[in-house]
Amino acid sequence: MIHISIIGMGLIGTSLGMALRSASKETTVLGEVTITGYDHDQRATADARARLAIDKSVKKLEEATHNAQLIILAVPPQALRELFVAMAPTLPHGTIVTDVASTKTQVMAWADELLPRTVDFVGGHPMAGKEQSGPAAAEIDLFKGTLYCLSPAPRTKQNALDVVDGMVHHIGAKPYYIDPVEHDSYVGGVSHLPFVLSTALVEVTNRSPSWREMAPLAATGFRDMSRLASGDVDMHRDICITNREALTRWIDETVVFLNEMREYLNTDDHEQVTDIFQRARESRETWLQNRPNMRPGESEYENITGSAVERPGLFNRMLGMRGPRDKRP
Repeated sequence: MIHISIIGMGLIGTSLGMALRSASKETTVLGEVTITGYDHDQRATADARARLAIDKSVKKLEEATHNAQLIILAVPPQALRELFVAMAPTLPHGTIVTDVASTKTQVMAWADELLPRTVDFVGGHPMAGKEQSGPAAAEIDLFKGTLYCLSPAPRTKQNALDVVDGMVHHIGAKPYYIDPVEHDSYVGGVSHLPFVLSTALVEVTNRSPSWREMAPLAATGFRDMSRLASGDVDMHRDICITNREALTRWIDETVVFLNEMREYLNTDDHEQVTDIFQRARESRETWLQNRPNMRPGESEYENITGSAVERPGLFNRMLGMRGPRDKRP
């Protein structure tokens, strides 16, 4: 049995617990798991246990870390630095630590600086979420078929990486190995910029003296575009601050585009406006047709034998025994 502790019982932490506890013991490489949950807000921990996301709850951080083989940190990005400092003295030798933060470069630097060399850290980021937050919004299938970014530290041992990789498969997601700097640049454009733009739409329209009269006219377009503005405020703040460099670059590109668009409208340039809308439409349709959650080359991969791919168990390797490496597409 593998002992897993989840620190942070919000949407992602609770959903992870639900997914980990519900996976089939016969098909998963992790085998049987037992999950301990901790959150500084004990109501969140109680809610998570009520939703069967954890086997037991604890009231102190050291109770969650002292016996854990795998620790998953599901807290806002800026809270990770303080958490690394607090948990470092309590971590058993050989513990594997991973996180779910939406930014990786800063988090990886903190982990390298603050965690003891006797543990292994693997940066993680599941590409899944909702605008609602908290354990009440958790879903057992939140990660099914989604990409799960993994950024191992340079000194991370192979067995630790195998365990986190196995955990990703265990919850039905697909590992996507990526450099932390590349990760932050890419998600800055496709994940972080969208909620900044969603916020901008709400903020700009609400600043108008006419908003009271406008509001009844806001229909599905406004609702869909503004959805991300309903997300967790602290989480979005931390994401923006810890990914400042990449996000400001994407904002600069957006400002350039908006200025171009304004110029085309002011000069009555029908052709340019049409071209922009046509390119955007074609680009989005191509993206949708190419199945967004597919990794590069994944669509070409197939199991030639036609049988299920058999993965070796990881439990012995967690105890320090060597075993064959997992073959992955």
